[in-house]
Amino acid sequence: MDEINYLIAHIKDLARKSSKEGIMTSTSFLSLSEQSEINKVLPSLNKEYLNELSFILDGGERENSDRKILFIVPSFLNEYFEEFKKERISLLHLTPKNAKYSEKLTHRDYLGALMNLGYKREKIGDIIVNFENQNEAVIYLDSMIKDTVINELVSVKHTSLKIKEIELNNPPFSPHFEYISIYISSLRLDNIIKETFKLAREAAKELIEKEFVFVNGLTQSSPSYQLKKNDRVSVKSKGKFIFLDETNINKKGKYHTIIKKYS
Repeated sequence: MDEINYLIAHIKDLARKSSKEGIMTSTSFLSLSEQSEINKVLPSLNKEYLNELSFILDGGERENSDRKILFIVPSFLNEYFEEFKKERISLLHLTPKNAKYSEKLTHRDYLGALMNLGYKREKIGDIIVNFENQNEAVIYLDSMIKDTVINELVSVKHTSLKIKEIELNNPPFSPHFEYISIYISSLRLDNIIKETFKLAREAAKELIEKEFVFVNGLTQSSPSYQLKKNDRVSVKSKGKFIFLDETNINKKGKYHTIIKKYS
């Protein structure tokens, strides 16, 4: 909690700085749990700085990004926000130097290689591996470290890399997902995990009780937790999805729900 209190205090300091000096400010990349805590205080900040400041969470692909930066923008500078974002976030495209001898690499492989170079997680945004070609990836990261990454990240595992910076608004591919339509008796977390990942009810319940399930970045250990619209759920070793809301209840009393599942 001390870390969250420090983060909130830091954001309030940034807001005061933006207001007083008339400049745009920003945080580092924030996890889903940090964003969840920030969203609790944004209503009061919006009220305090009504019509003066805008508070924007964006990670490069605003709607699809998991890890985001909070940008604080004076209203008279709103038209320059996109330029400022490009100064803060860079997008790198990673491909193998020799595709014939390359490996299929995972999100964890790329992240581990960056961390081994000494970069903190807060400097790194989303890492997206091409679903159709797993030796290719894009990485959103703090622009302050982009040149060093391009020069120092020569390989991941045994695959030598070519790295180039590309336009932030023009990634060569996006996260891959599928929409799943399911019918369930209730909106309990264990119910939805069971249907989304085709598990036995007890197996879904066990994952939750072992604290392998995160909702909006926070550990959720209650199988009976009721999901709400746009909740982001991550299940260790299984994957992640967004709960898009129930659409209706059929004649048998079951909820028809739509899940956006990431591959």
